[in-house]
Amino acid sequence: MRVTNQMMSSRVVFNLQRSMQRYITLQTNMSTGRKINAPSDDPVGTVRDLNYRTELNELEQWQKNIGQAQNWTRNYDTILGDAKDFMSSAREIAVAMADGTYDAAARQASASEVDSIIDQIMQMANSELEGRRVFGGNITQRAPFQRSAAGLSYRGDSGRIEFEIESGQRSQVNFNGQETFLKQLTTLGENADLNVGISATTALANLHNGDGVDLTAGFTITDSNTGTTLAVDLTALPANATINDLLTSINTQLTAAGMTNITAQINSSKTGIAFDTTLNGLVSGSSNLGDLRQGLGIDLNPGTIRVTDGALIDFTVDLSGSVTLNDVITKFNTQVAASGISNVTMSINPAGTGLQIVDTNGTPLGLQILDTAAMEQTATGLGIDGNVGAQLIGEALDPNVRFAIAETTGSTAADLGILAEFTTDLHGEDIDARLIATTLLSELDSGLGYTTGSFKLTQGDAVLSISLSDPTIMTVQDLLDRINNSILDVTASINPSGRGIQIVNDDPTRSFAIEEVGTSRAAKNLGLYGSSDMMGILNMLASALKTDDQEGTGLLIGALDKSIEHLLTSRATAGARGIRLETTAARLTNQELDFTELLSDVEDIDLPTAVTQLATYENGYQAALMAASKIIQPSLMDFLK
Repeated sequence: MRVTNQMMSSRVVFNLQRSMQRYITLQTNMSTGRKINAPSDDPVGTVRDLNYRTELNELEQWQKNIGQAQNWTRNYDTILGDAKDFMSSAREIAVAMADGTYDAAARQASASEVDSIIDQIMQMANSELEGRRVFGGNITQRAPFQRSAAGLSYRGDSGRIEFEIESGQRSQVNFNGQETFLKQLTTLGENADLNVGISATTALANLHNGDGVDLTAGFTITDSNTGTTLAVDLTALPANATINDLLTSINTQLTAAGMTNITAQINSSKTGIAFDTTLNGLVSGSSNLGDLRQGLGIDLNPGTIRVTDGALIDFTVDLSGSVTLNDVITKFNTQVAASGISNVTMSINPAGTGLQIVDTNGTPLGLQILDTAAMEQTATGLGIDGNVGAQLIGEALDPNVRFAIAETTGSTAADLGILAEFTTDLHGEDIDARLIATTLLSELDSGLGYTTGSFKLTQGDAVLSISLSDPTIMTVQDLLDRINNSILDVTASINPSGRGIQIVNDDPTRSFAIEEVGTSRAAKNLGLYGSSDMMGILNMLASALKTDDQEGTGLLIGALDKSIEHLLTSRATAGARGIRLETTAARLTNQELDFTELLSDVEDIDLPTAVTQLATYENGYQAALMAASKIIQPSLMDFLK
């Protein structure tokens, strides 16, 4: 192949231009500090560069969102902390004013202070941030709370304000006003116990709060004075047996068994079964010595009696350690026989009222029973001091009653509250009658009844007054109907324990409270006094202080505690949100650094290396110029041009 001058010149020019281009490109990179100044510089690197910049832009926006979210969170934390402090102050006032130590002027001053607390919390509840009402949900351009003479109403919604803080992750920053200030912290009456009294018509199935009574086993009644035991059988009672059926069956069986000195009835407090006992003077071998002489008992210290005929017969009978009359009879008869005396025995007298000693010898021995010393009372106490003759009828021992009620195999006696041993009337335990819809208000409070007084229910700006003396309100159901069919959006029912009435606020946007009318105690008696939300509690506290209702003030302390706990929980939620934002911000900062480093690796030059390369390229370019000058000599044509 022939190499012409033209070919040599073209190659030299090409190489010279390429060397110049490398030199200029590197010089440009050094002046801009970047390896990529045009997409054509590094197409693959350009794509990576754009991706990294997109990630960095998103990270920057998320950081801005987090900063704004943190501003909201700090605002809520401050408000909730201040509200908690105000509620703590209100609680301190309630505690101080509940004991009657302070005069009327102090109470009015405290009421004014509580009113001031309400105003300040209202201001916080209606506060703004960045031109938006912070507690109104998504309705941010008007005050979310409105206060009337009756209570508080919420005009916002339950909307959420959220910020995107990273890909696919949004963080709620707002607190809903109704959840913060009107949340139902308790259900009024949920723990109330109206202590329903029992009556003759009370169903046994309604006892023990609806668990009923085990009637399958029955129970026993034992008269310790007569030794009579009756096994009471209740299996014949109908399935819907009432207290009257129960009492009739028990008393019929007692009469049939000859136990006429004990009667089953409703106890005086109308809470359970009682047994009314009477003294009949009868004794038996099982009679307890401590029950004799109307409970004064027999002196058995030293417990000896003297048996003598005044001549040859003279010995002492030791009755110490005896517990029942059987013990006395056995010891007497044993020791008399051991002394060589025949046909002289002790037993219960024919009337069953005391002891007797009978001498059945053909000619009575002429025995006499004496106390062993002047200050001893054993023989006298047993009613047998005196001449025996053919028969000594002892004095009446006049015992106290002693009955014992025991189970057979089941739990009938325990269920009826009568499992006991008693020496007087038995009152019986509370058998906890269940509150049912047909229960009369007059049967509440152990039969004393709640049939007087008035109370009012307030829900926002709506008010309902109820008088328990209203003749149309006779039963629990009547009262429930009056409340449920009113203008209020509430639900009144028998509480879960079956012992009282509860009222639930069904409108979370309005404050709900139940308080007395005048000097009445109706709401307190029914266990309904109070408010289910924080703002209602504060309003009631102010009202109680103004009317000098010390009892009401004291009852609100527990509700104030719940309010403080609620605010602490809400503030903890704000704190948790703040921590999440801080953690996310730190993670995004690390990601930003990582992507910045990756971006730098793609587009930034290595300056020391570039300087070295530039010097190399410059030398190469200069060498190329010198070589070109040797190879390409100017000709006449060059000059002619």
